[in-house]
Amino acid sequence: MARQDTADRLQASLDRKARRRGSMPPPQVLVVAPEWQVESGGAQPFHAASVGKVMTATLIAGLVEQGLLSFDSPLGKVLPAADIDGLPGAPGVDVASEVTVEHLLTHTSGLPDYFEPPRGTQTGPSASTAGTQPDRRWTPAELLDEARRLPAVGRPGERFRYGDTVFVLLGRIAEELTGEPFNSLLRRRVFEPSEMEHSSTPYSDARTPADLQGLDVAPFWLGRHELSRALSVSLDWAGGGIVAPPADLVSFQRALHGGKLVSSETLRWMASPRHRRRRGIHYGAGMVTVRFAEFTPPFLRGLHEPIGGLGHFATHMFYYPRRDAHVVLNFHTYRRMNQSFMLHARIAGLLAASA
Repeated sequence: MARQDTADRLQASLDRKARRRGSMPPPQVLVVAPEWQVESGGAQPFHAASVGKVMTATLIAGLVEQGLLSFDSPLGKVLPAADIDGLPGAPGVDVASEVTVEHLLTHTSGLPDYFEPPRGTQTGPSASTAGTQPDRRWTPAELLDEARRLPAVGRPGERFRYGDTVFVLLGRIAEELTGEPFNSLLRRRVFEPSEMEHSSTPYSDARTPADLQGLDVAPFWLGRHELSRALSVSLDWAGGGIVAPPADLVSFQRALHGGKLVSSETLRWMASPRHRRRRGIHYGAGMVTVRFAEFTPPFLRGLHEPIGGLGHFATHMFYYPRRDAHVVLNFHTYRRMNQSFMLHARIAGLLAASA
């Protein structure tokens, strides 16, 4: 397929989608391949949601390479008792000695998730309450307190259970080992070396709702609530509180896969899939692999498998190693997650056809 024809076909498709969105903003799309590039929906910074977990994992991996900890370090070696005490463990499990950094990164710690708790168990910083308490600011200590109210989900290493609690603990580990605030570490060790010049952590930096009123960020919805200037989004913190334009996320991936942030050996360890969250979505240590062949349409077989991050607002940040290509998507709401994957699959097909 001709390079320009590939870009033109995708651009025309995106233009049609934008016209059908009504009051919803069109999806933000950035595809960067060696031979062609497509950008649609604007370059405004957007809330990347759990895409930011890739950056937190990269920060932790860099500290491992620096020798400040190891992936098999137990929590009791890298966190004070105030962070660990009271966290729910399965019967007979000592969280401080048996839960490791690797368990946190791979979502196999057995700790519960405050963001998507069991039905009827919580009224704190969850996906269902962020919109009803928009002016509520959440600190990492308060987020961990909410996790303490919930039951454990299993023994360390025995069960995959995706969640945000574990990434709050990873953020706290980074702070304890360096003596530096997490957001400052992220800027100095990830944003700056990646040349992410327009990225920020506004929700966890803010102290009052007024601090967010002038924020330049694309709108996003949890249920029926538009939360782009809601202080309650501070519940993300180290689990994904980053606001960045599409181009900055490409810059991050170039730095990560180009060896500027961690070694190639460490990156392979992070990216290696270990657990399937659902069909086609496989998790490593802070990174996601998409296997389109596991999706239902047979024409998706044979597509390349991208590596990267996936966020609650149908945000995608993925790298295609076999094509040296980048795909960044923002559909603004979880309700458009299926649509985002349909578009991503189409892009994957175009990348494969234009190889």
